[in-house]
Amino acid sequence: MKLNDTIHGFTVTRIRPAVSVAGNLIEMSHDRTGARLVWLDNGDENKVFSVNFKTPPTDDTGVFHIIEHSVLGGSEKYPVKDPFLYMIKSSMNTFLNAMTFPDKTMYPVSSRNDRDFMNLAEVYLDGVFKPLILSKPEAFYQEGHHIEWRSEEDTPLYKGVVFNEMKGVESSIYSRIEEELMAMLYPDTCYGFESGGRPAAIPDLTYEQFVAVYRKHYHPSNSYFYLDGAVDIEPLLALIDKYISQYDKNTESIDIPVQKPVAHAEKSCFYEIAPEEEKAAHTHIALGKVLCSWEEREKLTAFVVLGNALADTNESPLKRALLDTGLCLDVSLTVEDGIAQPFGALKIYNTDMENTPALLKTVRETVGKLVRDGIGKAALAAAIDRYEFRVKDKQEPKGLIRGIVCLSSWLYGGDPMMYLDCDDIFDFLRSQLDTDYYEKLLAEWLLDENGTASLYMLPSHTYGDEQKKIEQERVCAETAAMSESEKAQLIELNRRLDEWQATPDTPENIASLPSLPLSEVSELPLAFVTDIGEESGFTVLRHPARSKGISNVSLYFAAADFSKRELEMLAIMTDLISELPTVNCSGAELQQRITGTLGKLSINAAVFAKEGARHECSPFLTVKASFLDHNTEKALALIGELLTETVYDSPEQIRELLLQCDEDMKQDIIANGHRIAMRRARSGMSAESAMTELLCGYEAYRSLHAVAKPSDEELAGLISEFKAVAAKLFCRARLTAGTVSDGELSLSVLADMLPEGVAPARSATAFKLDIPEKQGIIIPSGVSYSGAVLNSYESDKPLWSVLSTIISYEYLWNEVRVKGGAYGTGFGVNNMGEAAFYSYRDPSPAGAVAAYEGTADFLRSYCAAKPDISSYIISSIAQREPLMSDAAYGSAADELFFRGISEESRRENRRRMLGLTSDDLLAAADSLSDVGPRCVAGSAEAINACGQDYDMCSL
Repeated sequence: MKLNDTIHGFTVTRIRPAVSVAGNLIEMSHDRTGARLVWLDNGDENKVFSVNFKTPPTDDTGVFHIIEHSVLGGSEKYPVKDPFLYMIKSSMNTFLNAMTFPDKTMYPVSSRNDRDFMNLAEVYLDGVFKPLILSKPEAFYQEGHHIEWRSEEDTPLYKGVVFNEMKGVESSIYSRIEEELMAMLYPDTCYGFESGGRPAAIPDLTYEQFVAVYRKHYHPSNSYFYLDGAVDIEPLLALIDKYISQYDKNTESIDIPVQKPVAHAEKSCFYEIAPEEEKAAHTHIALGKVLCSWEEREKLTAFVVLGNALADTNESPLKRALLDTGLCLDVSLTVEDGIAQPFGALKIYNTDMENTPALLKTVRETVGKLVRDGIGKAALAAAIDRYEFRVKDKQEPKGLIRGIVCLSSWLYGGDPMMYLDCDDIFDFLRSQLDTDYYEKLLAEWLLDENGTASLYMLPSHTYGDEQKKIEQERVCAETAAMSESEKAQLIELNRRLDEWQATPDTPENIASLPSLPLSEVSELPLAFVTDIGEESGFTVLRHPARSKGISNVSLYFAAADFSKRELEMLAIMTDLISELPTVNCSGAELQQRITGTLGKLSINAAVFAKEGARHECSPFLTVKASFLDHNTEKALALIGELLTETVYDSPEQIRELLLQCDEDMKQDIIANGHRIAMRRARSGMSAESAMTELLCGYEAYRSLHAVAKPSDEELAGLISEFKAVAAKLFCRARLTAGTVSDGELSLSVLADMLPEGVAPARSATAFKLDIPEKQGIIIPSGVSYSGAVLNSYESDKPLWSVLSTIISYEYLWNEVRVKGGAYGTGFGVNNMGEAAFYSYRDPSPAGAVAAYEGTADFLRSYCAAKPDISSYIISSIAQREPLMSDAAYGSAADELFFRGISEESRRENRRRMLGLTSDDLLAAADSLSDVGPRCVAGSAEAINACGQDYDMCSL
């Protein structure tokens, strides 16, 4: 391929080396339509195809989000109700999704398998360019919104998958802050609207408007095709050309106007808090400003570095100054990029409105002093190092990430390479360390009030109920205003929608979809290479790296002989260890060293059990770090210092951290209640699940919450406990280490810093929790989450893996998502053989729980037809062999070691899975009929609808 070649209607317009990915970036233009195409030809086995459109919204109806959900709901060549779902459950995809951004919509797929890759690309092309939604509105009503009203005796209500998804989004205070702040900063452009849709505005969208918006924006002249990896380019270009050559070029441009700086504005909004929460210290302040254009990449990157240097940790100068006032709980200084005009936001969390003048005065004084006296070269250099590591660290799905990065300039008419090769940016940033470049940028951001917006998010006990009342009054008024004819039409619409949802796709239509034969699947599972050795008296699991220049270390400290109280303290300590000072290093100095030396650092609790060992497990505190090879000795020495020299006699810092962690965990429960519900439901099934609940679940939140506001005496006691746990835990006798590196990585520097210590009295422990059979967790949210677990233990992993895929996509998807309106649902079996259901952002968890109870009947009916389950076998294998970074690969291999899962066992499971038939599945029906413990997180009303026998608790 060379410049000016024309291949299947595409002309090559530029070819350049892409140094960062060891390949070439090839740009093409489609002669007939003007469609743009970029191929990052880098030889990567995982191939990416993404068709993308510029989609700037003009209102809050979420029209592009609803289109994104709907176009993959049937197409001319594949006239099934949900080709997207069929490809999920029948392909070897490594990525399959669609995403709505503030100004673009992406439809990416990827696969390692050549045939599968082409199949996925064609399904997506047919979906976006020939969707059935233009003539069949059912997907719009299901995915977007409709009034559910089957008779005039019913109470009408709004329903729709996107409608409920966005209710979940708006339950997150962080999402609300961003949404409201952007509305203030961008009153004249698309960024002032919520591209996902606001629940209050989504019902304004009509089907006719939906179709008109699709026709305008989903045209090849407005398309951007991104390809990545070892793509067989000619057949793929021929396939794309087949779809888009039927169009003529559209000369109507879709532009995003430049937002002029706004006059300083202030706005107050309410958000919901739980009834038992105090309003005090629950106001959040956000100060926003549009910072620059997408074209100013050095300036944009410098702003990111500034945010990290000034407020990334509690010891960063701006954050420390604000925390020292005692008037707020947490602070962040962030840059939101990937749009035409990135913006920055200073967010001050958990304060009171009357504190605003004092806090803003502190901001001005602190920033003024930093501008006058200098920010500090060391802090900035460390922030540059950390950001460069994050840019260069190859996380998966890396091909898709590169596509998103390309669009950060390409979408606006810029060079798609602009943000891919970044060495010159970091060279420039380092060259400015001895100048006043950063101080000038800081003054421009936080001292110049021009173009700024101030947002105040105020707590309310009644906001949620008020929103529900407004919504209900609106839908009732809407139906009451209808003529008899209109009412009849609405009831008929619901009848047709119910019928459409309940009618299975015909065998002929299903057969139109491309599929893979089982012969395309390897008989061998993904191989993990582990060299088990010993160093300084502890076991080391060594794994080869696929990427050069970065090493990964995982440390596992055994805690099986710890008491329940010690384990609770261990879980809390995971959030303290890297935040407190050390014997020879202040908090601020330590944070600079961590930032500049360790690309990544995470400290968590983990639990493993041997296969079949339901009654005992092995808990660990884990330390995982990634760093550049040339920083190895410094990195290991720093980790050793954190483990052995942390100063726990830091009462004020610990008070801050406990409150921050308590708030963070609470917000995570509100946003991801399905995970909490599943852990809670499983907690009575095995020692591993009980321990996981104690260390990582709602029980961990309760333990943390109980000590989040200690008296001086209580805090002194906690500090003593932290010291005792650290002295007992961090030693060579309790350590197993894992490494992923290009060459042998010696851990001697770390080993020399750790005491020998005393080995744990036992390697595994029996553990139980007394958890109610039915638990309700009341959260302030417009949607709910549920989890339920079977009473049985399933040892046939291959069978239950395939069965999980079938139940999730053949049954729950239709019952809980399609009919129930939940954004997500599924069924899965963990390593202990505990099978659990979940629903996510669910308007009616009672319906989901009822669906769980009907799973056995579904399976009997499904198996009676003796279906071919080959596609489910294929997708089950694909789900269990995802793309993995080196760090993730190492962690997965370590887990196999701790669980005692051999390579031969994995191969036998693969052989078993490949030979399964639907007759084998029927044996699981009895287990599925015995649904046991369950947990629902949501409003009290939603929980009570599931039954009156739920034990209720709250945040």
